[in-house]
Amino acid sequence: MKVKIDYAQAREILESQTIGALGVERVFLYEALGRILARDVVAIQDMPQSARSNMDGYAINSKFLQENATQEFKILGENPAGNAQDSVLPLHQPFAIKTFTGAEIPQNADILAPIEQVKVESETLRLLEIPKVGQYICQKGANYRKGEKLISKGVRLNANHIGLLASLNCVFVEVFTRAKVGILVSGNELLELGESAKNGANIYNTNGHLLVAKVLENGGIPKLYPILKDTKEQVEECVNLALSECDLILSSGGASVGDYDFIAAICKERENEMVFKGVKIKPGQHISYAHFGGKQFFGLPGFPNSTLVTFELFAKEILWRLNGGYFVPITLEIAKSLAPSLLHFLRYLRRTTHYMRNLADKSYLKSRFENPFFPQNLFSICSQHFAHYTREILSENRFY
Repeated sequence: MKVKIDYAQAREILESQTIGALGVERVFLYEALGRILARDVVAIQDMPQSARSNMDGYAINSKFLQENATQEFKILGENPAGNAQDSVLPLHQPFAIKTFTGAEIPQNADILAPIEQVKVESETLRLLEIPKVGQYICQKGANYRKGEKLISKGVRLNANHIGLLASLNCVFVEVFTRAKVGILVSGNELLELGESAKNGANIYNTNGHLLVAKVLENGGIPKLYPILKDTKEQVEECVNLALSECDLILSSGGASVGDYDFIAAICKERENEMVFKGVKIKPGQHISYAHFGGKQFFGLPGFPNSTLVTFELFAKEILWRLNGGYFVPITLEIAKSLAPSLLHFLRYLRRTTHYMRNLADKSYLKSRFENPFFPQNLFSICSQHFAHYTREILSENRFY
């Protein structure tokens, strides 16, 4: 077990873990939204399968064009979108076929003259402008070609993907199984939502519901267990239950070194299953990572901001990998001369291209003073540098 390691070491350890997807499921198209694709999606035919009109106009052949555009074309008929009959443009004299948006371009036609660029009198068409060959035509295979990979395995499917899959006539989609995530929160002071506070010492189960939302946001299936009171027996029993029911366990609270920090005590007893305990970051320095019974376990600190930051930096990656997805972690390039003993992850919202934060205010660096519920979407990463507490931004990363 590694103890009190720096952030770079923690990242190396996480990346070295052998974690694969839990399985593959076949679900109905709508149910694939937000799921991780388990198989590459490959085009089975060209799209479009033949040249199509990009706008309403008249299909003609370029061999009848004259430089002064005075040539007249005889209109043969109409070619609407979805026309079941093949439309053929004769070439023995200048003919035109009115062709609507999305309709197949008639055989032998290579120019589409938009209705805004022509003059029609009775059944005669005269060009006001000379279009270029193929200018308003979507050629065969312009969207994609047969055999082309359209969506890669490991992509999280959004609404645009669902539309593409529908265009491919995909009724069912193969996706990776979603990880079940057990969420444990402990503390005698905690109340569940809807309960009445008895005194000012009580607080509501913020972290539990925060983690439920984070797990859902990242594609997992959360299970929030009842609030654990500060007794070792109850905490240990619930940890074992969660390990039997879930693929990943997130514990919030009890991770420090106090008399009632029983998660920390369990980690000490199962030291041979621990991967690391303590990372030199703030907030969240008391985070623990273990393989309990072959299951992924994170002991997250109890302050809400610490819980949120450590989930984003560590647990989120493991959840994505269990779900079969590709995860791009927060990476740092830190000059060796700085040699920071402790990295501070500050969260804030970028509203415009200009943003500031007063890094000289030390209260920002205390997890209890950092409000985790503002709509912040950036990390500033700072070092506590030497004895003068100089704050220097080392990196900035989006985490939404």
